[in-house]
Amino acid sequence: MNQKKFLALAATTAVVLAAGVWISMHRSSKQSDLGGATLFADLKPALGEVSEVRFAKGDGSRTTLRKSADGWMVAERQYPADASRVRELVMNLASLKVVERKTQDPANYAKLGVEAPDHPTATSTLVEVVAGKKTWSLVVGKGADGRAVYVRKPAEAMSVLAVPFITVDPDQKRWIDRLLVDIPGTNVHDVAVKPSSGAAYVLTRPARGDQDLSVSPIPKGRKAATSMSLGVQTDALAAFHFDDVRAAPSPAAAATDTATYRTFDGKVIEFSGRREGDKAYVTIATRRDPELAAKFPEAPATTPSAPAATPAATPAVTPAPADPKPADQTAEKLGARAKGMEFEIPAYKYEAMFRKQEELLEKLPEPVKKK
Repeated sequence: MNQKKFLALAATTAVVLAAGVWISMHRSSKQSDLGGATLFADLKPALGEVSEVRFAKGDGSRTTLRKSADGWMVAERQYPADASRVRELVMNLASLKVVERKTQDPANYAKLGVEAPDHPTATSTLVEVVAGKKTWSLVVGKGADGRAVYVRKPAEAMSVLAVPFITVDPDQKRWIDRLLVDIPGTNVHDVAVKPSSGAAYVLTRPARGDQDLSVSPIPKGRKAATSMSLGVQTDALAAFHFDDVRAAPSPAAAATDTATYRTFDGKVIEFSGRREGDKAYVTIATRRDPELAAKFPEAPATTPSAPAATPAATPAVTPAPADPKPADQTAEKLGARAKGMEFEIPAYKYEAMFRKQEELLEKLPEPVKKK
């Protein structure tokens, strides 16, 4: 190879290498334009003003989470939403950061689940966050190893992989606050049950802290089961979550079972239940019983001993039972939420609340088989 050809080849090689370096740097630059960038940089400063979050899918699924003076509501159900879950989602949306660019070819959107959610077979979900006069919109697609998610802004062609992973299920019942009530069994004074068939009865705990429970009436010649067995019924209100909620039917469906729970602090919760196929439903009414609360005052909280004070000129007067403190408005809150609503509850919970009297008695001995 002569010197002229060698120099020409060297020059060509240098040009190719320079072009390769430029392309690589250009790609890196383009990548860095998004890598680590926050998708909605102006959403975080507006978090305190967020008033609505909407989900929509191509199959017609819709959920609207709306903030009111009383907190977050699932608008379509007219029932309180799980506020902590709503807050977590909004904060995660405000924190979404790009990991890397993906496709901008609409033909490949479906692979990532970021196609436009305007077709029944689309797997994507459109999420809209409203704060003041501005709305932030995002098409949310498939997850990636449970740590990231594919997303795309509706007005942009480029899709990206972003973190953190977010869940935007438009199923309304997944956003409602499904904790109905949480009352420990030891707080229940009595349960009066009128089942659809069989005898009515009352299950009673005589005093605060008692482990023993009694049943009345008891059929002649029978005995009550152990307190452990009886306790299943008083424990039914602990961590009581329902499956779904809907407006009570009109006219009201006939109830077949009733159970009234009274607590030592005067809460009265009346459940009217019925079966519909393999599902169980209850409606709820609440009130207070001040006389019951007065019979079982809470023990005063112990405080560190202090130096003896000079006796008062007049004896102390025990105050009359007062209205419940704002922090203990369980019955009032439940009554407000339950008004006009019907709750679908787990079958096992229904069976625990509306037990037959026979289930609270010791089993009869097996009859002697004739030889």
